[in-house]
Amino acid sequence: MPAGSPRARVVAWPGCLNARDLGGLPIERGGATRAGVLFRADRPRAQSVEAILAHGVSRVLDLRLDAEARADPSPLAGMPVYRRVSVLRPEDTELEAMGESLPEIYRAILDRGRANLAAALGAIARAPAGGVLVHCHSGRDRTGLVVALALSLAGVPDAEIAADYALTATFLRPEVVAAPRSVLLFAEITAATMLATVAHLRRAYGGAEPYLLGGGLRPEEVALIRDRLGCA
Repeated sequence: MPAGSPRARVVAWPGCLNARDLGGLPIERGGATRAGVLFRADRPRAQSVEAILAHGVSRVLDLRLDAEARADPSPLAGMPVYRRVSVLRPEDTELEAMGESLPEIYRAILDRGRANLAAALGAIARAPAGGVLVHCHSGRDRTGLVVALALSLAGVPDAEIAADYALTATFLRPEVVAAPRSVLLFAEITAATMLATVAHLRRAYGGAEPYLLGGGLRPEEVALIRDRLGCA
């Protein structure tokens, strides 16, 4: 089974429904992203912790809002491995209110949360040696954007970024994404949605790197992310 195939990248962490390794994805100038250095998932549960740490994860980056983290505390909160960096503004408490479709919602998150997203990428860049796990609630929207930005910096082609994003639809069910209009929005977890999102990023900002640098990410942090992912 090829190292970058979807089945090879699935990570079986108890309690997590949507966990996978971002290693093995092709890089435009040659090679592939390293395995074991960047993971994406839905929020960990208590039974997930031992497996996550045993997998070599040295930083868990929680992208949820303050209120979400208070209502549903991470089992890793208080551990040195844990950091929380919300990519949403405090007033953006309902994703569904930010647009009529997932592409609209994602454009709104990018346009309103540039500094927050840059801070999230900075947390990946500055993480200790080992794996970085990025998660939000279901590992779909906010996680999908942060992962797309990281992979784009690494030089992963848009089509591969979009294909990884679309895999989320195979791991979740509409009822797991518990929010108004969730079934309708669930149908939009497609490669086309992420392709439209990265096209907006390029059209409006010139791509992931100028977008993030304009939000406060430092050039040396861009280099650290590329080095972590194996494309320095």
